[in-house]
Amino acid sequence: MKLTTHFLVTVPRAARRCASMGLSCLPLLLPVTAIQAAPPVANTPGEAFRQLNADNWVSREITFAELGFAGPLVLGAPDSRREIYLPVPANVPLSNGEIKLNANYLRADGGRTSLVISLDTYPVSARPFALDKGDASITLGVAGTPRPNGFVRLGLNWDTALGADLNCTDARPEGNVLRIEPDSRFTYRFDASAIRDLTTAWGALPAVPVILISANNLSSESYDSAWRLGVALERAGKRSRTVALPVVGETINLDRVTIPPGLRNLPAFSALAQGGNYKLKDAAEIGALLSLGQSGPFRADIIINDKAMGSAMRAAFDALRSQLQTSAPDAVMAFTEWRTRALDPATPPPVAKRIQLAYAFGRPTIIVASDAGAKAAGLFSSHWNRVALAPVMLVDAANDPANDGKAVSLKYLGGEPGSFDVLAHANWNAIFDIGAVAADGRVPGTLVLDVAAAPSAARTLPVVSIFMNDILLAAKQMDANGKAERITAKIPRYSLAARNTLRVSFVRQLASDRCRETPEAYPVSVLPSSHMLLVKANPSDDFTGMVSRYANGAHVMVPASFLANATATLPRVVRLAATTGVSPINARFTAVSGESIPPPDGPFLALELPLKNTNAKVKLDGGRLVLTGGSEQGNAGSPVLLDVTGLNKIGIVEVIKVGGYTGVAYRNAGSEPPQMEKPLLLSHGDVALIGSNGLISEVSSADPDGSDVIRSEDSPWLLAKGYWWMLPIVAIVFMVALLVFASRMRRRRAADKNKT
Repeated sequence: MKLTTHFLVTVPRAARRCASMGLSCLPLLLPVTAIQAAPPVANTPGEAFRQLNADNWVSREITFAELGFAGPLVLGAPDSRREIYLPVPANVPLSNGEIKLNANYLRADGGRTSLVISLDTYPVSARPFALDKGDASITLGVAGTPRPNGFVRLGLNWDTALGADLNCTDARPEGNVLRIEPDSRFTYRFDASAIRDLTTAWGALPAVPVILISANNLSSESYDSAWRLGVALERAGKRSRTVALPVVGETINLDRVTIPPGLRNLPAFSALAQGGNYKLKDAAEIGALLSLGQSGPFRADIIINDKAMGSAMRAAFDALRSQLQTSAPDAVMAFTEWRTRALDPATPPPVAKRIQLAYAFGRPTIIVASDAGAKAAGLFSSHWNRVALAPVMLVDAANDPANDGKAVSLKYLGGEPGSFDVLAHANWNAIFDIGAVAADGRVPGTLVLDVAAAPSAARTLPVVSIFMNDILLAAKQMDANGKAERITAKIPRYSLAARNTLRVSFVRQLASDRCRETPEAYPVSVLPSSHMLLVKANPSDDFTGMVSRYANGAHVMVPASFLANATATLPRVVRLAATTGVSPINARFTAVSGESIPPPDGPFLALELPLKNTNAKVKLDGGRLVLTGGSEQGNAGSPVLLDVTGLNKIGIVEVIKVGGYTGVAYRNAGSEPPQMEKPLLLSHGDVALIGSNGLISEVSSADPDGSDVIRSEDSPWLLAKGYWWMLPIVAIVFMVALLVFASRMRRRRAADKNKT
């Protein structure tokens, strides 16, 4: 099957010849997995429910934009190669896999230009481009072979060969570029029955998983589990969406709802076939809406299972069954089979601490008990998600491994050691939360990187550069003799953030020897002994310092009104907790009722609470925002940095102190909160303004011009650490030592004279 799919995309001329010969060559024009008979039309209610029950296929679509490409991907000299990892369920066969690349090209420098595309390191397409500009779009079939690593590797090689130049000048054509649009997409299907354990189900979640809750008005326990799972998904690189079960009287949009023909004559389903906005009239219509499976508007990837969830779903399905007994009794048995298999698994009463895999609404679903949110977040963390090799688990503890030493391996931080070939340029990355290394008041102080490189034909030695959040820490020209080489780099505090990206860049000079040698790639390695040294430091009163404080736990506090509007407030709590570095595993949660706010007993995250006796730098009064600065924040004499009125859909995040404890407080500047759809990255400020398009501004109110950072980096060690008061003592000790030394020298000279 793989060979047929690859033959499809590498010989388009043969495909065109087959097309001219008729339908006999049709299998060459489509992937083998795509040639499937269309399901028969279900004309009766019983046939419709049996068809729903027999459909095990789950469809997925991933765009390049969902993979993090905010704009077009451009390939051109010298960066003409790229490998993209497309996520798929691990060890699960795929069907109808297809990659649609929307691309175009420009050729200003001429030459022989080609694009070679590979899947899982095997070439599947090679095409020349001779025009000055044109369309480079292509559709590739993807073999259904299971991928143990959970990725399809898409390789792109945009190459141009110019005429020979005996002087061997730089012949890389910068005017020949390939542009791939972010709406390029990867689509595939997989059999839901192949998902047999929680680890595989977690890896099979879509880019935007849906967390289903029982109602918009949630209990504190269910709300607590929902936000923790949302943060766990954020840490896994996925943006969750919270959906509540529909209720009678709720208005929903039915434009994209497909009602099978066999069900359109039933009262509950005929009402849903109208399209547009529709107000649900009874429980039977809710049951009909939920029983549509993947063709309906409601789906669930994670369900927070509480008593209200089971009772609401049972009532809806019972009402639909009663209607079927009257209007279509022949369909009752088929509906019961469909309900038993795909609708009822989420309705049993919750079992404490249980996390289970079930087939709900036509797809694999992770069902989490309402008291197991923290346990589920720990189980699905990067440390333990590979051990969830069962469909049902009771979890008593799943915590991050404690790191209380003075050093931590880069492998612990997600940087897998390994070797790879470098022709001209290659990167090795590790992404980690500072909270993973900030326990016991320690922060990253020094990076020790062990690397090795094989020699190449080039006379210029390769160069390795180390970046922390795109800040260059160190660089070195390697010996490239195949032996281990060590690079030590100091990590300044200003280079750290709540979520950090460590990037190691290798650059080799292309070898040509006056065009007598062809440049070849040579291997380099990042060795397992690479590590990070931690130093003891007092957490600073900014967002980076708060992440280190949160490492040992945080107290998340929200108004009780948040629980009554869960679908609107949960995304806000999830985004702020993920942005500020709150751990979903060891945090505490409190829904505050009334004006009586419990005093925090440690680091905290408070959302829209009227905290008192704080040193807040931002004052909000009747739509007016006043930001003060200086070393005495919150006092009447503090300088005013900003004073404006009329802001709306703006959120204020700031580091404050309440009762001797430091935390983060969030408030709305206007009557409406921002949407917070885009990722946020906070660093060394203590006040941030957030809008619907992301971070607007971040300010250090005590040091708005950054002079403290300059002084801390250039000052002597004692001053940088705040031990200025030791300077006089050191001077006095030095003078005393000098006097003692001079006195001894005089006595020694006098003794020498007496001897002579």
